[in-house]
Amino acid sequence: MEIKVRCYTSPLKRGWGLMLRKPKPVLLVGVNSVHGFFMLEPIWAVFLGYDMKVIDVVLLRPWRRHKEPEARHVLELPAGEKPPKKGEFVRVVCL
Repeated sequence: MEIKVRCYTSPLKRGWGLMLRKPKPVLLVGVNSVHGFFMLEPIWAVFLGYDMKVIDVVLLRPWRRHKEPEARHVLELPAGEKPPKKGEFVRVVCL
């Protein structure tokens, strides 16, 4: 599966993420946890390993958080999109 996203690598952008914004596809590089604080809508949090293999997929509702210790990246997708399945490899194209 190929997904075109914005890639956030700096700590400030990763921390801000999609807070108070309309959900759009975003890749948080180098993190293994996400939060839904100040989120307007639920999002899919797709936890990825080094090889971009999906480790876990969670529907993250506002004001919740989730951590996946084995993950190395997190792909955030709007709740209306179909997320990749667990065990599937994802090809990410950064915009």
